[in-house]
Amino acid sequence: MKTSEPDNKQLSDQHKDITELSVSELFKNGQYVIPIYQRNYAWGEPEVEQLIQDIMDVATKNKDSDYFIGSLVVYTRKNGVYETIDGQQRHTTLSIILSVLKHAYKQSLDHIDHINLGFDSRPKSDQTLRRLFKNPEQATDEPEERTIRSAYEVARRFLAQPECDVDAFTNYLLHKVKILRVVVPEDTDLNHYFEIMNNRGEQLEKHEVLKARMMKDLGDLERTAFAAIWDACADMNRYVQLGINSAYREKVFGRDWNHMPVDFDDLCSAFAESADYSKELSLAAIIEKPALKLSRPKTVSEEAGTFSTIVTFPNFLLHALRLLTEDDVPLDDKRLLESFSEYMPKDKSSGWFVIELLKIRMLFDSYIIKRENEEDWSLKSLKLYKNGKQKSFGYVNSCDDEKLNTQLIMLLSMFHVSFPAQVYKHWLNAALKYLCTTSMDNEYWTIEGKDYLAHLERLSDSFFYGRYGVNSGGEPIDYYELIYKDAKLPDEFDMDNLSLGTNVQNFLFNRLDYQLWKRLINNVPFDGVDMKYIRQRLNSFSFTFRTSVEHYYPQHPITGNKLKESDTLPNGVDSFGNLCLISRSNNSKLSNYLPKAKKDHYEKATTVESLKQIFMMSYEDWGPDCPEVIAEHESMMIEVLYGDI
Repeated sequence: MKTSEPDNKQLSDQHKDITELSVSELFKNGQYVIPIYQRNYAWGEPEVEQLIQDIMDVATKNKDSDYFIGSLVVYTRKNGVYETIDGQQRHTTLSIILSVLKHAYKQSLDHIDHINLGFDSRPKSDQTLRRLFKNPEQATDEPEERTIRSAYEVARRFLAQPECDVDAFTNYLLHKVKILRVVVPEDTDLNHYFEIMNNRGEQLEKHEVLKARMMKDLGDLERTAFAAIWDACADMNRYVQLGINSAYREKVFGRDWNHMPVDFDDLCSAFAESADYSKELSLAAIIEKPALKLSRPKTVSEEAGTFSTIVTFPNFLLHALRLLTEDDVPLDDKRLLESFSEYMPKDKSSGWFVIELLKIRMLFDSYIIKRENEEDWSLKSLKLYKNGKQKSFGYVNSCDDEKLNTQLIMLLSMFHVSFPAQVYKHWLNAALKYLCTTSMDNEYWTIEGKDYLAHLERLSDSFFYGRYGVNSGGEPIDYYELIYKDAKLPDEFDMDNLSLGTNVQNFLFNRLDYQLWKRLINNVPFDGVDMKYIRQRLNSFSFTFRTSVEHYYPQHPITGNKLKESDTLPNGVDSFGNLCLISRSNNSKLSNYLPKAKKDHYEKATTVESLKQIFMMSYEDWGPDCPEVIAEHESMMIEVLYGDI
């Protein structure tokens, strides 16, 4: 195997004191400290959401079984405090989740009355963690650790989703989620321990295991062809054609690089003249040393551009499997091997799958957004240029109509930032399903941009009504049902979903910003606002990852009166009209500032985070003295959220 574990016996001897603890037991016994040499808390939205989702899945599907979330390796200091060597990210995140459950959802925590985790020489982290558990809404001028506060908001909003059973989650988390506390002996050389921990060798990734399994029964030529396509598809940050050696690219993709092999036999013939099959390889040899991987010489002419993908290769494999089987394949890459064992058609070959994978990947490259140069969203296709015998390539908009291409970028990026976790990218599966269904055999670039846009807007409507608009007593429609079963949508949107204050879901704010942007680029006027002010800032707007719902008029104003509930504003400061979605960093800096101060700050910025916020800033007055302005703005925003132009 590829893994190597030096000094395993020594580690085994050291780990004599191993205790299995439930989360409740972990927080009710002992005190833990993160030493100064450890890095800061670093988990972001994907990691926090994934941990909650993993626990939620087991809590709802197999609630009687224990769920182990890893180990907590510690050293006992002379004062009895445990010094955390490994596991601080999980322990810190559990502390944050408990704070969310206690305050946002009023859950009983089985007599956990304090957070038993502290930080050496990091007072800001220490204060933030304790403030969250004691009173996260308390106004204070003390600085906060943004990553910890952001994780709190991520967890709070994630658990607010209609399908989350918070009571069941809390009970399962406290009593059935387990962690192994490993206490190293007093005479442990911690420097040597870290050296061992950091030099264990890399674990073979699941998609590599899957590749080896699928190649096991292939012949030599078939292995070469399969491995070449698989490896090219696995590099998600470059267009798939560029993952094939230039000597064989035209044989695989045709003279214009835009065609596909007819089938796996056709693909194999592209490599038949050049492969060396003199040596048979065992499965173990394939894993240990992938000798069949084609060389990819890097030259100036092969510069691939600077793109970054929105999905990992293991998740892309699951999207492909769901598309090809139309089964409800979970988009959870931790279950990659199990999902392929369960859902991969028994009557289909590995060669069939890799050809279909390539088709889907080529559509993905041209019609799903990428990040370009780590700054802008792009929607481009790879284009081959010929000048006599000289060849070069470049990137062109996937739609000839630039306005249409821009609108597709906006809508696709709206979906992407609304669902940052890989396991929730159902919109991507729906987009790929449309592309696969619409494209014709060997004619993969015939997608009509206006029809694609119309499909994506219908998808936005499906999510709006089917997932977030269901009546209070109803259940959200499953994403799979919406995409594959043409589920019947509710006739109306339940307005209670806009009356949740800072728990209003990200997608609703992002959809609203897209609808506002669409109206503005089509010169649709809005009454009662400063249209000049808004239009001057329109071109600075793009969709970014925003996780914090801001009260434009603050909950705890530094000066002035509070915005209270009234007949005009039944929800007071938590009215939808007084909210917008922005980045956590800006909300942390400005949360208690009055609207004028916030407006002065944002007017100096070069980018726009929220079009709804721009509309709010266009009003001369905003606050307790003019609740009717906020109410009128809310009515206008709800009309835009519902409607179309």
